[in-house]
Amino acid sequence: MADILLFGATGYTGRLTARALAKRGANFVIAGRDRDKLNRLAAETGDPEVRVANVGDLAGLVTALSDVKVMITCVGPFAELGRTAVEAALQAGVHYIDSTGEAPFIEELIATRHSAATKAGIAMAPALGFDEVPADCAATLATEGMSDAELVLTYAFPSTGSRGTLRSALGIASSSGNWIHNGRKRAITAGEEERWSPMPPPLGPKPAVSFPLGEGHLAPLHLELRSLQTYITTDPVRKQVMKAGIPLLRLASSLSIGRSITQRIIAGLPEGPDERQRHESLWTILAEARSGSVWRNVVLTGRDVYGLTAEFLATGAVTMTRDDFDLAGVVSPVQAVGIERWRKELDQQGVSVDIYEPT
Repeated sequence: MADILLFGATGYTGRLTARALAKRGANFVIAGRDRDKLNRLAAETGDPEVRVANVGDLAGLVTALSDVKVMITCVGPFAELGRTAVEAALQAGVHYIDSTGEAPFIEELIATRHSAATKAGIAMAPALGFDEVPADCAATLATEGMSDAELVLTYAFPSTGSRGTLRSALGIASSSGNWIHNGRKRAITAGEEERWSPMPPPLGPKPAVSFPLGEGHLAPLHLELRSLQTYITTDPVRKQVMKAGIPLLRLASSLSIGRSITQRIIAGLPEGPDERQRHESLWTILAEARSGSVWRNVVLTGRDVYGLTAEFLATGAVTMTRDDFDLAGVVSPVQAVGIERWRKELDQQGVSVDIYEPT
């Protein structure tokens, strides 16, 4: 009997996650549709058991989950391919973790599967990778001790990404997300709002535009917020490209021929950044929290978003296999693992955490 099943193990993020699990000595099996690829990956990661399961085969995936405690799924884009794993986890009664960053999928999971997961006694932890683990940690630290906090999150992302990330990012950019205004939800689209974000050195103040990120749905699960806004940094050229391109992207995504052309273009790109590119890719997340006269800014900075995602997924899975893990329903990253455990993990992975507040 294994503790963890890794679904989509031979993909770009899946392979990194298998190595992170093996490094921890986790008791895991790997699953996917290509047995030959799975066998090669198993030979590199301590020879875990191989199980063949296709993304559309619900019964087959439920069978593969019959003797495990936790499933990690890296099969995306999740809005297109993620529902089979969700239903399989519910039917098998196993905890669920995924690597999504797609706000619409996270919103759907919270709205339609929280009650079922609670009834089944399982936890569902979407977005347990970059960028929502550090964002949820930054939001938690920034608002600690505050009530009715006003929270602004700004993300400075690397410029390189995998094919899967690009597919997901295009879906996010063409959809709406969740902000909070005066305690009420507000739909927001990419580029709809602008601001100057006080990013720390060496970035310095940067223009930023609204972006519908997953933390807009995850933070309200456990934080008391009066307002919540999410932005990404940009520059004048990219801002103009976004303004002109997003309406075209929405149009293309609504047409089958547009989706087909987009997928062919993405399929011709490299699978993902190589190891050198991953380790050179610097990212920063700034959380600005206010409550009356009280304020606190938290800055997280690190590298290698894909390596971090693999480590975060492995940490979450190992945590959820513990006998004392008793959460159920859809939970945020901080709810699933705990802020202190995440602080230790961030430190181990070389992520800096800087807190600024009145002294």
